[in-house]
Amino acid sequence: MFEQARAHLDGVFDFLDTLDCYIGNQSWMELEIKDFAENDQRQIAALVSQNISEKLTYRAPFIRIIYVLSGALELQIDNKTLHYSAGCLIMANEWTKVEYRQYSPDEQKAEAEVVSFLFKKEYFTENVLNQLVEDSLMYRFFVENVKSSTKKSNFFVFEFEPNQDIHFYAMLLLKQVVKMRYKDNKITKSAFNLLVSEIGSLSEEYLKLKDSTLSSSILIHQIISDIEEGYQDTSLKDLADKYYFHPNYLSSFIKEETGKTFSELMIECRLKSACMYLKQTKLSVQEIIEEIGYTDKSYFYTIFKKEFGITPREYRRRYKS
Repeated sequence: MFEQARAHLDGVFDFLDTLDCYIGNQSWMELEIKDFAENDQRQIAALVSQNISEKLTYRAPFIRIIYVLSGALELQIDNKTLHYSAGCLIMANEWTKVEYRQYSPDEQKAEAEVVSFLFKKEYFTENVLNQLVEDSLMYRFFVENVKSSTKKSNFFVFEFEPNQDIHFYAMLLLKQVVKMRYKDNKITKSAFNLLVSEIGSLSEEYLKLKDSTLSSSILIHQIISDIEEGYQDTSLKDLADKYYFHPNYLSSFIKEETGKTFSELMIECRLKSACMYLKQTKLSVQEIIEEIGYTDKSYFYTIFKKEFGITPREYRRRYKS
């Protein structure tokens, strides 16, 4: 099976040799990136650099997936200098400074081949993003870097084995992108989904370096604050829209970080507020129910008694006494 796959990859390289996707130096890379940026028909590009002795320091104002096909690299990412070989994969946003050059520690010539996938933000339609909802790491990376206005570096560095499926999926996407250079299609998106899904499934074991723009602890703190401030009428969809998340993903994220569902947090906030009104005001129970965002009186009585073991009127009477 592996020999058949290897033969197929050789065929991919033969196919690529007939097309213009190879880069020989810095100025060449900059020219290709400029052409990609100015061509409205293209939303994804794939470029392969070969045997680059000079350091590539090009500016790429796009989301990137950089994969080392063969050889070894000296990688400088946000001023961190690292050495990686075939199987290394970098995911970076437009604000991450990524520089690299061929690296031969044993002083033997080892040609490095590196494929760079470039993505314009328009590539990530809601349909494309929704395909990634089940993988929280990948989903957050693309959503935050596509829809957030934060101008901060965000990257992941993985160190996969060169004979893993990542390699085959990267080659599949490379072939498809080059083949469909001036347009995108379902097969290209499918190849992209295969590659990203495989990265996500192996991330826990092979993720070596990251610089996330927004930690989970900070994010959940902001979300809880929003719930506490807008508990009367905030919906899960409202929060999902605010943070550019799919509602299903946000629901899972809240549960994972707090141990409670969105609905349970909303009930907590509403009951806390109801107790404050019962203690400190003369508002009727019906007025309190409306004030905290409920319309069903019997439902409010049910959840209140389940939480405190007594009715709202009994709670007020006990507090005053």
